[in-house]
Amino acid sequence: MKPNIPVENFVKHYGFKYCKKPYNSCAYLCMARGCEMIFVSSQRVAIIPWKENDPRIHKKANCRYRDKRTALEIFYLLVKNNAVMLEWEG
Repeated sequence: MKPNIPVENFVKHYGFKYCKKPYNSCAYLCMARGCEMIFVSSQRVAIIPWKENDPRIHKKANCRYRDKRTALEIFYLLVKNNAVMLEWEG
């Protein structure tokens, strides 16, 4: 998936949090259900496993960023709002 909007808009409108330095040009949203996070950069949007030792996220992720929806539910919202698009490689 590829973003249709700047990373700043994911933070402003969808509750994402900027990654910690030096990755702070990217953002993430943690999902309590499924222990996944949605990672957004200027080039890619991806669902990845949420690991406590990931160097991009804060050591103690703030609970308000733990969304109770699944990553697929969030992706549906992003697609519906035209915030992301599918990009086929090859």
